[in-house]
Amino acid sequence: MSASFRVRELKTGAARLAAEAGVPIVPVAVWGGHRLLTKNHRIRMRDRIGVPVHLRVGERIPVAPDADPREVTEALRVELQELVDGLQSAYPVDGRGAWWQPRHLGGTAPTPEEAAAADAERDARRRAEGR
Repeated sequence: MSASFRVRELKTGAARLAAEAGVPIVPVAVWGGHRLLTKNHRIRMRDRIGVPVHLRVGERIPVAPDADPREVTEALRVELQELVDGLQSAYPVDGRGAWWQPRHLGGTAPTPEEAAAADAERDARRRAEGR
């Protein structure tokens, strides 16, 4: 999940592990947990009480031993985004104007482009620091 609260580009590790183990990938998405604990936002303990946290489990994604991990990973990313979209639209709290709501739903979270630019800046800073 990016700071825009959209599913970011994924690495291929889950697809490669599933192919090697001969098991499917079961996508799971959570919405609301970021309101309890998230990077760059201090949340008072009393504001955490009663915050709804919802999850959805998607259909299993079969992974053949010779599957292209990039294709499987993209299928996983698409499925995760669909699950997150469903969770966001069904969420029982109106998040318009809130930091935890995506911009396209009326929140103040960064756009995907703004989040990607911030990630690139952070990565460049870490490389310069030797981390």
